Amino acid sequence: MTDAFLPHAGGARVYYYNLFREWTRYSGNHVTVLTKKVPGWEGFDSTQSNDEFRIVRSGRPLPSWKYQEWPKIALPFVNATSLLLRNRFDLIHFGDLYPQGVLSLWFKRLSGKPYVAYCHGEEITQTDGRRFQPKVRNAIFREASMVVAASEFARQNLLRIGIDPGRIRKITPGVDCERFQPVAPRPDLVERHELIGKTVLLTVARLVPRKGHRLILEALRQLVREVPNIVYLIVGTGPEQDHLRRLVGEWSLNDVVRFVGFVPDDDLPSYYNLADLYVMPNSEENGDIEGFGMVFLEANACGIPVIGGRSGGAAEAVLHGKTGMLVDPHDAGELASAIGMLIDNRSKRQELGAFGLSRARREFSWASRGVALEDVNRQIMAGAEFRLA
Repeated sequence: MTDAFLPHAGGARVYYYNLFREWTRYSGNHVTVLTKKVPGWEGFDSTQSNDEFRIVRSGRPLPSWKYQEWPKIALPFVNATSLLLRNRFDLIHFGDLYPQGVLSLWFKRLSGKPYVAYCHGEEITQTDGRRFQPKVRNAIFREASMVVAASEFARQNLLRIGIDPGRIRKITPGVDCERFQPVAPRPDLVERHELIGKTVLLTVARLVPRKGHRLILEALRQLVREVPNIVYLIVGTGPEQDHLRRLVGEWSLNDVVRFVGFVPDDDLPSYYNLADLYVMPNSEENGDIEGFGMVFLEANACGIPVIGGRSGGAAEAVLHGKTGMLVDPHDAGELASAIGMLIDNRSKRQELGAFGLSRARREFSWASRGVALEDVNRQIMAGAEFRLA
């Protein structure tokens, strides 16, 4: 159960899709994904939903976790309860605390059905300052048969709030190295974005403050004097778009910055392969933080070195000095220096990109994540059978 699922944007949604897809292929078991309707869901479900991997949708995702939004969960709550009662599910997995985690906790107390919780870290940091949500959050995680932490950052936050380390299993995101791999830049994209003879920086991310687009623009104000052929491609949409466009105009960066907008998933590898350097100096914004950063792995899988922020789980996705660099996400000067150094040092870029590619292929297959999830499920079901006996 998850409040939003593909084709809704977001690394967590890609994580759930690939994790459970690989698990069904490996285990032969069946999964029903209970989620909400998002733009494009009909076309996605028509190609992805089947008997082994069934997608059931009702209602729309919650706009926030604020209490005034809770009346909107009444109908989805009834629909979910009905589905759970009508089907012989062995185990519930949920990807969002509200309302899916609340429903899982309630259903366990009603029926004894075990559940697995997922944690990316930001659901803890974002609720730390709330009045009542930490109590609900902690109860949900405490009563889970297992909590899957998507990063070391998430695992450490779970330990901080008192979750038993024996019930935490870390399964980091993977990357599809058949989709994301080094290939020659597509000539049509090079022509469309006027990239001939240019040094290309790239960010693929939602346009929200914590992704660091503004800091990159600040760094570019310094770099354009030193690197006249630099171009910055911004792939993605979001609430910061108008603000960023204004800054580009005010800071005379119109000839440098290209707002690409939304790019279909099938075209994302082609955009990574346009870049000389992937840059996303992620930071924390009011508890909202990068739990891992799958985009760093995707860029590395295309042989592209990366720059991330020293914040959240990025330090696990980016090995500083080996697959890329980590910088202070609030220091435009440090970011400009890191970008300038890598632009000037082609051999260093190639070294970082090659190691990142090797690591992505060696350590981050989705198939291995499916095996890990099967181990979690088997352990829980063996314990459930013992208790029932």
